[in-house]
Amino acid sequence: MAAMFLNTLDYESFFYAVMGTIPSSILIVDEGLVVLTVNRNFLEKSRGTLKLTVGRRLHEIFPAAFQDTALDQQVREVITSGLTLRRRRLTYRAPGVSLRTYSYSVCPLQLHGGSRGAILVMDDVTDLLQLGKEVRRMQLHLASIVESAGDLIISTDPGGAIMTWNTAAEKSTGYTEFEVCGSKLADHIEEPQKHEVESCFQGITEIDDRGSVEWLMRCKNGEAIPVSWRLSRMTDHTGEVIGVVVVGRSLVEQRAMEAQIRQGEKLAALGMVIGGIAHEMRNPLGVSSAAAQLMRDRITSPALLEECIGKVIGGIDRASLVVESLLRFARPQPITETTMVNVVSMLKNALMFAAGEAPPGTRYGWRLPSETDGIFAEGVQNLLELVFINLMLNAFQAMPNGGVLTIAVQRHGGEVVIELGDTGPGIPEAHLTKIFDPFFTTRYDSRRSGLGLWVSHSIVRQHGGAITVRTTLGVGTTFIVRIPAARDSEQVS
Repeated sequence: MAAMFLNTLDYESFFYAVMGTIPSSILIVDEGLVVLTVNRNFLEKSRGTLKLTVGRRLHEIFPAAFQDTALDQQVREVITSGLTLRRRRLTYRAPGVSLRTYSYSVCPLQLHGGSRGAILVMDDVTDLLQLGKEVRRMQLHLASIVESAGDLIISTDPGGAIMTWNTAAEKSTGYTEFEVCGSKLADHIEEPQKHEVESCFQGITEIDDRGSVEWLMRCKNGEAIPVSWRLSRMTDHTGEVIGVVVVGRSLVEQRAMEAQIRQGEKLAALGMVIGGIAHEMRNPLGVSSAAAQLMRDRITSPALLEECIGKVIGGIDRASLVVESLLRFARPQPITETTMVNVVSMLKNALMFAAGEAPPGTRYGWRLPSETDGIFAEGVQNLLELVFINLMLNAFQAMPNGGVLTIAVQRHGGEVVIELGDTGPGIPEAHLTKIFDPFFTTRYDSRRSGLGLWVSHSIVRQHGGAITVRTTLGVGTTFIVRIPAARDSEQVS
């Protein structure tokens, strides 16, 4: 069938039809380098005609090429040796066309009648080379970004072996890329986090789902620096994982800044405490000093002498209370000797001491347990009484025109829960974070030091308990105290 088809064709027309469809520029020359024929692509590239091209020599068609290459000599060698010359390059500027770069090959050809010639196949690679330059430029640009980044940028193979290591990683750890390439990333992480790194690479398909993690990285000088890491998979066009990009941000400066902030906060708190101490100590000392001067100047009046002595003793006692409260908070001692405290009896004693400060019209609401034997807590009774005296005094101050003080007691598991509520105006949200701070108070009563809740919080904490607050503006406030229940309270009859 093929032979019958070819027999019906004009071979020359068939040849030129094939030549015309080839996207490369093709020239056929004889032994004298005379052009026998060219294809349509070459004519279009050179802006020439078949009539003006055929019969001319190579150096007459594109002489500029011979300034940089020995094309005629190469073609002669191919014709003589019968060996193909592959993928050489020349530049050529056709009339009215910008300079172009061609990749060319020369193949030997047996011509009609036994003579020899050659086929010159040329491809315009100008755009391809320009694209390659752009790709290389982008590669250099990306490499520059990676090297200039302040973050540690590391790439590994799927098994966690380090492939690249940027300048920031070198500066942070002291290791050069040459020293770490090929080693496992996990080997540069401190224990026990090293095993976490290894597990990440074992579950590599889930790496992208992880958030940032903090791992300590081992440096060349033996130190370990905190680094926040984020890992991302690298995949090829088929979706297969070919590596992992590991980006780390050193937290050394951040931690140093945080330490400075904490130090500043401590100094600010210390300044507040010192100012409060000075204020609280000045008042009783001033009263004692004034009373002592009166004693010296008017010692003959027995009544005044008695009053002055009382003021001196009272001022000293008040100053001692401030000092004792500060020491209790600054150096809390663990409570080692405890007894079983009947919580209801303890609360009634506390109310008896605090009731003298209750404003007229104050009412009391008790919600007591049903147990006839009462509920017992483990602790020191006089310290726990002090906690609830302070809380009751605060409640009374919140209700200057009277109100309802509610006291509720229940046992919940291994804890005794005491709720003490008032019907005062409530605590503003801005004050909630400060109510247990030393010397914080919104009252201007000179008898209140702002230490009551501070000391109460410390005592409850020493008992292994907790104190929280629930408040609603315009409705009231409830303090909830949780202390350990007596371990053998069920044995009490």
